[in-house]
Amino acid sequence: MKRTERRIANMLRQIATRDVVVLDEAFGSPRRLAALSYVAVQYGFRYEGASRLGQALQVRLVRDARPEARERSTAALGRLAAGRAPGMRPGTLKPLPDVAPAVALLRARIEFDALATDVPDWRRKAVFMTASAALMALLLIPVGWRSSLAASATMAAVFALFLRREVIRKDRLARRLRSAERLFGRGRPRNTLPKRRH
Repeated sequence: MKRTERRIANMLRQIATRDVVVLDEAFGSPRRLAALSYVAVQYGFRYEGASRLGQALQVRLVRDARPEARERSTAALGRLAAGRAPGMRPGTLKPLPDVAPAVALLRARIEFDALATDVPDWRRKAVFMTASAALMALLLIPVGWRSSLAASATMAAVFALFLRREVIRKDRLARRLRSAERLFGRGRPRNTLPKRRH
């Protein structure tokens, strides 16, 4: 059995026996988790949230009690009997063209939520980056104070750019999710779209 088939089979076992499904990815691939989440949604679940635990990315899905979710689940079981994961190319987690936008939206939601759970790590990152720049300055003092100052300023600038890139990425994901909310309407489960930042 291929790795992709094992992932799908493991998820289907959870779907068959639980009301809460937890998917995780050791090195945090939002693409694969979004595809698996889309398949789970077809079996009557809804996306609840994503979080990062060290290097692992984890997605939580809960059983959806709405009638339309039960209808989706019935249709998906028929496709499973034919040997296909709903919305995916056979034997892969690559979405078919007609569901690719929905999977991309789930991926953006997962990335946004995972970045939101990284907030406590920002302090640690800032402390680590400041300490690294200070250490560089101290190590280069014997070479000369100008070299020391230039090296620490360069490191501080690189770290600031890194942090700024993360903020820009999160804002871009939030804009994308808000535009999807306007496009698809507000009839979505709670906690699915980010609040507008003030």
